[in-house]
Amino acid sequence: MKKPKTIGLLLPVIILFLVPLCTQEVKETKIPVTTESESALALYKEGITAGEQVYLDKALDLFNQALADDPDFFMAGYTLATYYLYLGNNEEFQKVAEQALKSKAELSEGEELMKTMLGMWVADPKADATETGKKLVEMYPEDYQAYNQLAFSQIIINDFAGEVETFKKALEVTENQAPIYNVLGYAYMELEQYEEAESVLDKYIEMEPNLPNPYDSKGDYFMKVEEYGKAYESYMKAYEIDSLWSYTKAMNAKALHDSLQVE
Repeated sequence: MKKPKTIGLLLPVIILFLVPLCTQEVKETKIPVTTESESALALYKEGITAGEQVYLDKALDLFNQALADDPDFFMAGYTLATYYLYLGNNEEFQKVAEQALKSKAELSEGEELMKTMLGMWVADPKADATETGKKLVEMYPEDYQAYNQLAFSQIIINDFAGEVETFKKALEVTENQAPIYNVLGYAYMELEQYEEAESVLDKYIEMEPNLPNPYDSKGDYFMKVEEYGKAYESYMKAYEIDSLWSYTKAMNAKALHDSLQVE
């Protein structure tokens, strides 16, 4: 499965306040996430986990639930909107993004920067928001989420080399490295750096051997380098873990492999 662009946001450690309810770290080393609803925050956090594991339909549903619970929950709206942007669903992107931009919540400085980025993409889905993304990283250099937003802005303009450098730095500030290795794999493939792509995708499998997506991603790699038999095996491994995954891809890889054997 293709990497999600915002397929990998991490939620900061939660400290709850009554009004508004928000997450925050001492000295704000993480981007605070502002919401008035504890239940919406829980749904958002669950959606983040689903997104990291590339269960995108589940993630989208959870973010929608969080927004239904708290329509002014900016980060839920931002995350949902950027998912739709990456998936090419411009109609849903515009609708959710407009709602997020109209949030009446008193946002943190980091959220305000992300609001600026979102506004740029509403005006032009291919807008270059990397300078704002860099400001976010400068403000929160210890927060993986800041790097993730910068990387997403780089993906929007097809700056895959910049994405690689951003995610390499992100590896230094998060313990949950598996989703990063996944997106790095695709970035390296875009750059035709196939040895690097295989290396990081192997690390992804090593870290998450019981999830289907690592094997699906490795199957995509094998397809890219035209090793269709290995692609079939990798896709089938994903399918064996979760029958909702990769079967059609596996059959396509098998057909290509078989056609080459006939020739």
